[in-house]
Amino acid sequence: MATPFTFEIVTPDKMLFATEEAAYVGFKALSGNLGLEAKHLPIIATMDIAPLKVRFTDGSEKCFAVCGGFLEMKDNKCTVLATKAEPGEAIDRARAQASKERAEHRLAAKQEGLDVQRASLSLKRALARLKASEYSGKN
Repeated sequence: MATPFTFEIVTPDKMLFATEEAAYVGFKALSGNLGLEAKHLPIIATMDIAPLKVRFTDGSEKCFAVCGGFLEMKDNKCTVLATKAEPGEAIDRARAQASKERAEHRLAAKQEGLDVQRASLSLKRALARLKASEYSGKN
Protein backbone atom coordinates (compact mmCIF):
# COMPACT_ATOMS: atom_id res chain seq x y z
CA MET A 1 0.00 0.00 0.00
CA ALA A 2 1.29 3.44 -0.91
CA THR A 3 2.07 5.95 1.81
CA PRO A 4 -0.80 8.46 2.01
CA PHE A 5 -0.60 12.23 2.20
CA THR A 6 -3.15 15.00 2.53
CA PHE A 7 -4.33 16.65 -0.69
CA GLU A 8 -6.75 19.54 -1.18
CA ILE A 9 -7.96 21.84 -3.93
CA VAL A 10 -9.14 25.29 -2.89
CA THR A 11 -10.76 27.79 -5.26
CA PRO A 12 -11.63 31.41 -4.44
CA ASP A 13 -15.18 30.46 -3.50
CA LYS A 14 -14.86 27.05 -1.82
CA MET A 15 -12.89 24.03 -0.68
CA LEU A 16 -13.44 21.93 -3.81
CA PHE A 17 -11.86 18.67 -2.72
CA ALA A 18 -9.92 17.21 0.20
CA THR A 19 -8.58 13.77 1.10
CA GLU A 20 -6.05 12.27 3.45
CA GLU A 21 -5.65 9.22 1.21
CA ALA A 22 -3.72 10.62 -1.78
CA ALA A 23 -0.82 8.47 -3.00
CA TYR A 24 0.20 10.48 -6.11
CA VAL A 25 -0.63 13.81 -7.75
CA GLY A 26 0.26 14.46 -11.40
CA PHE A 27 -0.06 17.97 -12.82
CA LYS A 28 1.35 20.40 -15.34
CA ALA A 29 3.35 23.30 -13.97
CA LEU A 30 4.52 26.19 -16.13
CA SER A 31 7.96 24.52 -15.95
CA GLY A 32 6.64 21.13 -17.18
CA ASN A 33 4.88 17.98 -16.00
CA LEU A 34 5.42 17.00 -12.38
CA GLY A 35 4.37 14.15 -10.12
CA LEU A 36 4.37 14.07 -6.34
CA GLU A 37 4.24 11.25 -3.83
CA ALA A 38 4.29 11.18 -0.03
CA LYS A 39 7.29 12.73 1.71
CA HIS A 40 8.22 14.79 -1.37
CA LEU A 41 10.61 17.65 -0.74
CA PRO A 42 8.85 20.99 -0.21
CA ILE A 43 7.86 22.60 -3.49
CA ILE A 44 5.82 25.53 -4.73
CA ALA A 45 4.82 25.45 -8.39
CA THR A 46 2.82 27.72 -10.66
CA MET A 47 0.19 25.56 -12.33
CA ASP A 48 -0.66 25.63 -16.00
CA ILE A 49 -4.14 25.17 -17.45
CA ALA A 50 -4.34 21.38 -17.65
CA PRO A 51 -5.84 18.27 -16.09
CA LEU A 52 -4.62 17.24 -12.63
CA LYS A 53 -4.79 13.57 -11.60
CA VAL A 54 -4.95 12.24 -8.07
CA ARG A 55 -4.31 8.56 -7.35
CA PHE A 56 -5.54 7.29 -4.01
CA THR A 57 -4.03 4.64 -1.75
CA ASP A 58 -6.68 2.13 -2.90
CA GLY A 59 -5.54 2.57 -6.54
CA SER A 60 -8.55 4.57 -7.71
CA GLU A 61 -8.04 7.91 -9.45
CA LYS A 62 -9.82 11.24 -9.86
CA CYS A 63 -9.17 13.95 -12.43
CA PHE A 64 -9.77 17.70 -12.27
CA ALA A 65 -9.56 20.43 -14.88
CA VAL A 66 -7.40 23.12 -13.26
CA CYS A 67 -7.26 26.58 -14.82
CA GLY A 68 -4.12 28.00 -13.25
CA GLY A 69 -3.03 28.67 -9.72
CA PHE A 70 -0.37 27.42 -7.36
CA LEU A 71 0.53 24.10 -5.79
CA GLU A 72 2.44 23.69 -2.55
CA MET A 73 3.74 20.43 -1.11
CA LYS A 74 5.08 20.71 2.44
CA ASP A 75 5.05 18.44 5.49
CA ASN A 76 3.24 15.67 3.60
CA LYS A 77 0.38 17.99 2.63
CA CYS A 78 -0.30 19.08 -0.95
CA THR A 79 -2.48 22.15 -1.42
CA VAL A 80 -3.67 23.46 -4.77
CA LEU A 81 -4.86 27.08 -4.80
CA ALA A 82 -6.64 27.18 -8.14
CA THR A 83 -8.19 30.16 -9.86
CA LYS A 84 -10.77 27.69 -11.16
CA ALA A 85 -11.05 23.90 -10.96
CA GLU A 86 -13.71 21.34 -11.80
CA PRO A 87 -13.98 17.60 -11.17
CA GLY A 88 -13.90 15.74 -14.48
CA GLU A 89 -17.24 14.05 -13.85
CA ALA A 90 -18.98 17.42 -13.33
CA ILE A 91 -17.91 18.89 -16.67
CA ASP A 92 -20.52 19.45 -19.38
CA ARG A 93 -18.72 17.90 -22.37
CA ALA A 94 -21.05 19.45 -24.96
CA ARG A 95 -20.41 22.92 -23.54
CA ALA A 96 -16.65 22.33 -23.40
CA GLN A 97 -16.65 21.01 -26.98
CA ALA A 98 -18.58 24.07 -28.18
CA SER A 99 -16.09 26.34 -26.39
CA LYS A 100 -13.20 24.51 -28.05
CA GLU A 101 -14.75 24.89 -31.49
CA ARG A 102 -15.45 28.61 -30.96
CA ALA A 103 -11.86 29.26 -29.89
CA GLU A 104 -10.46 27.25 -32.80
CA HIS A 105 -12.69 29.16 -35.22
CA ARG A 106 -11.58 32.54 -33.81
CA LEU A 107 -7.92 31.59 -34.04
CA ALA A 108 -8.28 30.22 -37.59
CA ALA A 109 -10.26 33.26 -38.84
CA LYS A 110 -7.56 35.70 -37.68
CA GLN A 111 -9.98 38.61 -37.75
CA GLU A 112 -8.65 42.10 -37.20
CA GLY A 113 -8.76 43.05 -33.54
CA LEU A 114 -8.70 39.43 -32.37
CA ASP A 115 -7.28 39.05 -28.88
CA VAL A 116 -5.10 36.04 -29.71
CA GLN A 117 -4.00 35.47 -26.13
CA ARG A 118 -7.58 35.39 -24.87
CA ALA A 119 -8.67 32.99 -27.64
CA SER A 120 -5.63 30.76 -26.99
CA LEU A 121 -6.37 30.61 -23.26
CA SER A 122 -10.02 29.81 -24.00
CA LEU A 123 -8.90 26.93 -26.22
CA LYS A 124 -6.49 25.68 -23.55
CA ARG A 125 -9.24 25.74 -20.89
CA ALA A 126 -11.67 23.88 -23.15
CA LEU A 127 -9.06 21.21 -23.94
CA ALA A 128 -8.24 20.76 -20.24
CA ARG A 129 -11.92 20.38 -19.43
CA LEU A 130 -12.43 17.84 -22.24
CA LYS A 131 -9.40 15.79 -21.18
CA ALA A 132 -10.46 15.79 -17.51
CA SER A 133 -13.98 14.69 -18.36
CA GLU A 134 -12.70 12.05 -20.77
CA TYR A 135 -10.33 10.68 -18.14
CA SER A 136 -13.20 10.59 -15.65
CA GLY A 137 -15.14 8.36 -18.03
CA LYS A 138 -17.77 10.92 -18.93
CA ASN A 139 -18.85 10.73 -22.57
